[in-house]
Amino acid sequence: MARDKYEVSEIDWANQDPATVIYKVGIYGWRKRCIYFLILLIMVLAVINLSLTIWIMRVMDFNWEGMGNLRITDIGVKLYGHAEFVESLYAKELRARMDEPLLVQSTRNLTVNARDRDGNITAQLFLGDDQIVAKNKRLWIVTDENRQILYADKDKIIFNASRLEFSSPYGAEFTGSVQTKAVRSPPKEHLTLESLTRQLHLNAPEGIQVKTVAGGISLQSLTDVNIRSKKGKITLDAQSIMLKNIPLSKPASGVSSDACEVCVSQDGSIFYAADGSGCKGTCNL
Repeated sequence: MARDKYEVSEIDWANQDPATVIYKVGIYGWRKRCIYFLILLIMVLAVINLSLTIWIMRVMDFNWEGMGNLRITDIGVKLYGHAEFVESLYAKELRARMDEPLLVQSTRNLTVNARDRDGNITAQLFLGDDQIVAKNKRLWIVTDENRQILYADKDKIIFNASRLEFSSPYGAEFTGSVQTKAVRSPPKEHLTLESLTRQLHLNAPEGIQVKTVAGGISLQSLTDVNIRSKKGKITLDAQSIMLKNIPLSKPASGVSSDACEVCVSQDGSIFYAADGSGCKGTCNL
């Protein structure tokens, strides 16, 4: 150390030419080792980062067209195989591949909502375990030819089909009134209109026609059957008219009878006359 100090003290730096003086500049000692360690650590981290990136790309199956079975195209996103969505899905259109079915599956229930610009639900379709609920102001069902066969809103339901069939063996039950143009039974089947606990009314402002073209019409009642016309007449038109179980009047001797004779005129009118008058009267029945 003394020699080094001696040698340094012998050099006159002021008289030296700067071009010939060599300055030793650098990092030595522990600083140099620390820099080498940091460089080595950065290289290790870069290798680990690159390895993780390659591993993630390999696992996620990234490629030039997309990721895995997901392909990004100019018209949208194509998915090959199955997809599972754990959160909400927002899409303008969901479409299956050509000649392939579209399957939407849920382990609990499925809800499809349509919203307006404010986020309010305007329509909803709910598919649950034991129910299907569709909510909207109006409902249309149309055919493939865009012909409407059913319309429903809160006030009415309109069936535009040419025929409405109920295949239940118990028929159809209506809690309110029914307005229809015609009620027909299926071919080779009977038509039954009944009220199990109350009355059955058929009302029409102009007329009611009950017609059968290949059979008969039967009216059965536990009590009375009343056929009444307020302003018109009652016409019975058939090849033969039979009145069964007509009671016969048998008055006791010496007691006047209040029985009348039932008479039929040539034009088919039925009237009654006093007993023993020989069907001479002017009162029509």
